[in-house]
Amino acid sequence: MTSIDVIASALGDAQPPLGEMSSPDGALTLLFCDIEDAAEIMSDLGVERASELLRDHRTIVERIVGHHAGTVVKSHDDGFMIAFDSAHAALRCAIDLQSSLVDRTVPGGDRPLLLRVGLHTGFVITNEQELYGRNVVLGARIAGCAQGGEITVSSTLKEYTETDPSFRFEERGEHRFKGVLGEHLVYAVVR
Repeated sequence: MTSIDVIASALGDAQPPLGEMSSPDGALTLLFCDIEDAAEIMSDLGVERASELLRDHRTIVERIVGHHAGTVVKSHDDGFMIAFDSAHAALRCAIDLQSSLVDRTVPGGDRPLLLRVGLHTGFVITNEQELYGRNVVLGARIAGCAQGGEITVSSTLKEYTETDPSFRFEERGEHRFKGVLGEHLVYAVVR
């Protein structure tokens, strides 16, 4: 089970007031991210070095998310669920997150440190401290399609952002996801 799976299955005690957060049409954009092969990397590093890597990673993620006016809803180890009221801001944040890891390697080696990022825009069930529902699960599953160093997005997010010429997408096919009915078209962001 990845950090994204843990976050998606334990959406109970989020910190920020989420009930008022949404885009003008009421939708939220969710960004899920984690470090590819994190469990293996953390095991190889040992407790002290792994803790240091996770602290640095959290600092970088929180700084970039704050710059793009996002809210960290949930986190677990290396994984994050982040909410935005703008699909454009969320996608720019995802690109900046990926850029922050370019040329970074796992401490003590030459193995690249790669982030998996997935985004989806949709209507979610919210209260002051929780996000839940079909679109939360779908966002997590779309993130699970990403390879290290890649950003995957739903067709809905693509529709929200495709008028911006700075974003380019490549189709990755239709997917069936556990816990979500139907087939869902997934795209990768071309950088």
